[in-house]
Amino acid sequence: MEREPKEIAIGSQEMRAVLSRADRVARNEFPVLLVGESGVGKEVMSRYIHEHSFRAAGPFVAVNCGAIPETLFEAELFGFERGAFTNAFSLHRGYFEQANHGTILLDEISELPLTMQVKLLRVLEDRSIMRVGGEKEIQADARVIAASNLNLQTLVRERKFRKDLYYRIAVSLIPIPPLRARKADIEALTDHFLCKHSIGKKVLSRDALTKLIHYEWPGNVRELEYCVIRSIINSDGREMIKADDIEFLEDDIERSTAIERQAFEQALTTTGGNINGVARMLGVHRNTVYNKIRRFNIDLLRYRDGHLILQ
Repeated sequence: MEREPKEIAIGSQEMRAVLSRADRVARNEFPVLLVGESGVGKEVMSRYIHEHSFRAAGPFVAVNCGAIPETLFEAELFGFERGAFTNAFSLHRGYFEQANHGTILLDEISELPLTMQVKLLRVLEDRSIMRVGGEKEIQADARVIAASNLNLQTLVRERKFRKDLYYRIAVSLIPIPPLRARKADIEALTDHFLCKHSIGKKVLSRDALTKLIHYEWPGNVRELEYCVIRSIINSDGREMIKADDIEFLEDDIERSTAIERQAFEQALTTTGGNINGVARMLGVHRNTVYNKIRRFNIDLLRYRDGHLILQ
């Protein structure tokens, strides 16, 4: 009987194949590279691999490489000794030390500067690190899982990512498909998020589920979770979530754009299309007014009775 992990809700053959590969990968110690669009669940998959590996009893440390300033990468990843630099008042153990005997996830690994890529390659080969300001090698027995929403092979060709590092981390490559390519997962994921975020029982109407399935989910699973939370709020006091309770982020953006355009056109009408007048009325710079005219594809002649003078 095929195992259905409670931590990953699936219903599609595509994700069953991904989980099958993850199970095989979990049983070895080689680096793993997870690739897929933002929001597809790369961190969830990395935790799954860790929890089903021989290192499950060890720590799992997730690092967002895109959130670390370039000048702090070495100190954050490898740590530093007391007095290594100004304000280094005490010893700091970096992420690799924290993940010793466990797993470290390097999310958005494409954000690693080339100088750090060289040092990461050395860590992968030697399984040791040296703290900033340190004088001895320290064991770094952490299994590396890397994740990227960019095509690293393209970055290699553009010489923005080291080829040798790519080959080292892509020993086990697992592509995770976007949600729009595995819509059979939507019902299972929605039930999972309803249980996770609801206080009391919540069920989805058939029309609501149909609405979710027909949406393209540019934000993937992350957007679906956000959407489910909003539906819970909108259905307050009711057990049944209806189609009208489902609101998509793109709908919010479209509504916001429509409201903005309406306010802008009202200002043009009130001022007779006078650019300075619109800028004063809306409290923006006149350059912003010009940008809005281009963005909304507005014909100023409609507001100036055929006498177009941009002042």
